[in-house]
Amino acid sequence: MSDFATDLHIHSRFSRATSKGLTVRSLTAWAEVKGIGVLGTGDCTHPGWLAEVERELAEDGSGLLRLRDPSSLAGQIPGLPVTLSGSARFMLQGEISSIYKRGGRVRKVHNLVYLPTLQAAKSLNAKLAQVGNLAADGRPILGLDSRNLLEMVLETHPEAFLVPAHIWTPWFALFGSMSGFDSVEECYGDLTGHIFAMETGLSSDPAMNWTLSALDRYRMISNSDAHSGEKLGREANLLRGEPSFSGIRGALRAHLPRGEGGAGAGDCEFLGTVEFYPEEGKYHLDGHRKCNWCMEPAETLAHKGLCPVCGKPATLGVLHRVLALADRPEPVQPHGQAGYCSLIPLREVLSEVLDVGPGSKAVTAEYFRLIGRLGPELSILREAPVQDIARAAPVLAEAVERMRAGKVLRRAGFDGEYGVITVFTPEERAQMRQGRMLAGIPARRGRRPASGSGAARPEPEAEGEGDPAPGLAPAAQALPAGLNPSQEAAAALGLGEVPAPALVLAGPGTGKTHTLVSRVERLLETGVAPESIAVITFTRRAADELHERLAARFGPQARLPLADTLHALALDLWAARRSQPPVLLSEDAARRMFLEALAQAGGQELPKARRLELFRSHGLARETLSPLAGPDAALVSAAWELVREAKALRNQADFTDLLEFLLTTVSEPGFAAPFAHLLVDEAQDLSLLQLQAVLGLAGQSGAGFFAIGDPNQSIYAFRGAAGDLRQRLAARWPHLAVASLAENYRSGQGILDAAAVLLPEPPVLRALPERTWDMELLEAPDARHEASLIASRAAALLGGTSLTLMDRTADCGLAPGDVAVLVRLRALIPPLKAALELAGLPCSAPETEMFWEEPRAALILRAAGRLFGLPESEPSGEPGGEPGGEPGGEPPLAEAQAALPDFLLLQGPRVLPAALRETPPFDRFFWDGAAFRDLCHAFDEGRGWVGLLDRVRLETGYASIRQAAQKVRILTMHAAKGLEFEAVFLPALERGLLPLCGHGAQDAELPPEALAEERRLLYVAMTRAKSRLCLSFARSRTLYGAATFRDPSPLLEELLAQLPAHALRRTVLAQKIQTRQTHLSLF
Repeated sequence: MSDFATDLHIHSRFSRATSKGLTVRSLTAWAEVKGIGVLGTGDCTHPGWLAEVERELAEDGSGLLRLRDPSSLAGQIPGLPVTLSGSARFMLQGEISSIYKRGGRVRKVHNLVYLPTLQAAKSLNAKLAQVGNLAADGRPILGLDSRNLLEMVLETHPEAFLVPAHIWTPWFALFGSMSGFDSVEECYGDLTGHIFAMETGLSSDPAMNWTLSALDRYRMISNSDAHSGEKLGREANLLRGEPSFSGIRGALRAHLPRGEGGAGAGDCEFLGTVEFYPEEGKYHLDGHRKCNWCMEPAETLAHKGLCPVCGKPATLGVLHRVLALADRPEPVQPHGQAGYCSLIPLREVLSEVLDVGPGSKAVTAEYFRLIGRLGPELSILREAPVQDIARAAPVLAEAVERMRAGKVLRRAGFDGEYGVITVFTPEERAQMRQGRMLAGIPARRGRRPASGSGAARPEPEAEGEGDPAPGLAPAAQALPAGLNPSQEAAAALGLGEVPAPALVLAGPGTGKTHTLVSRVERLLETGVAPESIAVITFTRRAADELHERLAARFGPQARLPLADTLHALALDLWAARRSQPPVLLSEDAARRMFLEALAQAGGQELPKARRLELFRSHGLARETLSPLAGPDAALVSAAWELVREAKALRNQADFTDLLEFLLTTVSEPGFAAPFAHLLVDEAQDLSLLQLQAVLGLAGQSGAGFFAIGDPNQSIYAFRGAAGDLRQRLAARWPHLAVASLAENYRSGQGILDAAAVLLPEPPVLRALPERTWDMELLEAPDARHEASLIASRAAALLGGTSLTLMDRTADCGLAPGDVAVLVRLRALIPPLKAALELAGLPCSAPETEMFWEEPRAALILRAAGRLFGLPESEPSGEPGGEPGGEPGGEPPLAEAQAALPDFLLLQGPRVLPAALRETPPFDRFFWDGAAFRDLCHAFDEGRGWVGLLDRVRLETGYASIRQAAQKVRILTMHAAKGLEFEAVFLPALERGLLPLCGHGAQDAELPPEALAEERRLLYVAMTRAKSRLCLSFARSRTLYGAATFRDPSPLLEELLAQLPAHALRRTVLAQKIQTRQTHLSLF
């Protein structure tokens, strides 16, 4: 059984004051965007609309209707970035306005009618046409008593039913203060027993109705009364089951006793409603809109029902009317009645976040972006994990969290004017208008402690306003909200009257990205042109995150600074200088080209291991700007000359070529630095080649240079990382300004203290005092049981079992995306992934899920690469992992040449399925699968094979992490750099694996620098955890086909020796061997 939402009161374009763009197809599209499973057709009494309904929809046999042709549905909503399935179903529904005289008074009551078949709708319309003109308005106004209308509906079809609409609206409702009744019986007379549900309307919620005991027997439903597709779902009903007319009707009757027509358990279950905050409704309080006067009911009574401005009778609102009829002082939820939740429409929340109108282009663009990234609107507002929302839109995440908790500011509507519900205070909104709201979460000073949602964010929340940094010009003192004093000083570092190059040392979780973005914002807000600012990031993912934050702050259409990797910057410069970009070589292709050249230069007799070692040594020498020494230096030099000639002939380049080109360019006499402000993220990971190129871009004086990073998180020495960044920058610029960040907003203090044991000179990191933490050590007899134990612990964190990592705390029930398993080698991933999947947990290993790693997709790419002169590719080992790697399983190039002739490839990938449908190794499952579909999409984005191959090589070279939403993530420790998780598992902490000593070695002595880097790598892995950290090792493990007995890692032993006994709980899974059985027990 599945849950679904219904919105059973809407209108068509044939009703007055509705959008002229309302069509059946547009409603279908909007229903899917909103997350509505069953939608009322609206206006089924209008002949023109009913004809369109019949033309576009088909009855599905359940009493509902489906779209006949769901193709190209997304085109109904210009700018929508997602594909729509057209899955929403429709229930025939209309609204009828009855205006008639009863009991000496004019009554105006709106009623909703529901019918299970098109024929029933036509039959009812035939009767109603005798009363009034149905074609005049989609919501016809008929002089028909509500009791008589109900009778006509009941006679039309046994399952047809009527629901009083928005029952408290003053002018047009059952209980309306101006023209309604005081009881249901007074309105519907002897047929009252056939009414079993009522619509609350926008100005009331179920709780208000629960103050009237007379309404206990009626199901309270809520609908949008939408006059445009954008308004769908602002109120809705939540049900569970298989959608059908009878199922929904039964769910609305199920609360009644069987003697009164109750259906009992049926096909659908009514779960509750989604409500407007009632104050947002336009008739909640009393008042006069023309006089701009709004009153609470008590004030109205004090003024004897008159407006104190004009002296005329005030329009009495819903709250006044409810209190007048209520017989309970407080709401009492009736037995069998479902609950509700109050929400603010997403566009209104975004309007407040972006400080523009809800119908603005900026809100529309952001709305569509979030729908594409997070799913339907109701899902975002109700159930999407706040962490997921925060990754897409941090300020929105805070707004949604406050809204869900009811922490909203309310300005009630009155006399036809909608109320306003906001989540940020006027002071916070003023900060946003003044440019002080970062795309992070603002503090709510004086309203709630920092231990709320702010403690769960990756970036910090300010404890106080803080003072401007001394010496700054007034124009530069407006900083984004959420900066602590150290971050404020860091964001302004080097921007005094005498500009100076700046270096910020930012430990894990201290708000590095927050501070970097604040620096950019400060520059933009003080008038620096965006095109004169460049931010160099270590990965494309970091660049995208930075761009999203700036776009959220300044608007999606604003001009923003360049944010990209150094390689991408060099690639753009290459294309500009040489009129065309190079064909980028992957590391595999570059290695193969080098090995072939080495053989041509006379090195064919060298062992393969030695040839691979020369390739790696030569690459490292290039990154470190060091000459290659040793007995084979001349051979390598000759081979390299052959490689350079071949690449020049084919316009090819590897990644290091790009950086060498950049360094050569910036070193030319007269080179003018293109950026007045150069900001460098993760500066500790720069190789010497990268550093020199960056220094050239920064200019001789260093004015405008800003680097941020953490030497204790330098983990890329195998790629040539310089390491001693501060000393090198200070040697270039003696006047270098340096600042440090020490307030940690991520981890509990115990986790920080444990990680600090690994460092010779640990920084002083201070956690938030309210941060809880828990650490555990698991010891397993073998790798299989270790993986199983980790899976059971992860399941417990997700609420799966009673066994939990947090025995000493009460909270669990994390989202899958809150949990990560970090390993030293890729070879450790498969058994862990298998164990998690066996436990029923959604999990992903992003490094193995790229479309180009599917063997047949790789074959196509290799063949396409051959067309452009690329050498045959082969798989490589993980950097820092086992030497040489393992066979990759890709089909040999000969097969690619035979199966993929050039004339087909030149036409692009989409011609391949027809020509090679079942040609081995291809089959229809591949052509219809995700890998080939993604390949075609990437081909389109890259505008051809060269663009596609460049993208693949860039992303493969960077080892970019593809974040998989809501899955337990298995990553290498290197790949987890820059990420954070609520709970982190670190398995295989064993001698030989950490520190990594190479294939088959456990006791090898590592050089001091290599050992120091392994310490830093474990430090990085441990500090990914926010509140839960689980370390583990196995006594035996099979790796690369060899079974070995293992000892704990010496780094783990060092941790255990220095940590206090209470800091780490220890669980040992011991193996007891008996005659015929093996038992496992926990100690």
